[in-house]
Amino acid sequence: MNIGAGLILLPISIITFIIGIIIKKQKRIFGTWLIIAGLLIIVVSVLLLTGLYDPYSNHIR
Repeated sequence: MNIGAGLILLPISIITFIIGIIIKKQKRIFGTWLIIAGLLIIVVSVLLLTGLYDPYSNHIR
């Protein structure tokens, strides 16, 4: 389940990041927020793909 969520988030984050760079070249502040959002989604995607973050584990009670 984690790998599937990570694979779904990866293209979304890359697209968000690229759109943020394009908007940032036009000197708009919204581009900076899209770049930050894209980087955060990339971090979450990498955590899900590597298995470091497992939201479905029940071992912590």
